[in-house]
Amino acid sequence: MRLIGLILSLAAIVWVLFQASGGNDSDDIIPEGHKQAMQKAESVEQTLQNTAQQRLQELDERNQ
Repeated sequence: MRLIGLILSLAAIVWVLFQASGGNDSDDIIPEGHKQAMQKAESVEQTLQNTAQQRLQELDERNQ
């Protein structure tokens, strides 16, 4: 019985700590600031790729 009481007490403490830390409030593990930074980086990467492709096409047109 003592072991069951100890397990239940530990479970209650873990539940309280979980609720205090936000519980199920967050939909995702990644913080919003990191998501925004990743979106900006993807945007910059796409712009660089488009620019590089455009320059390669211009070089191909000049060489023909």
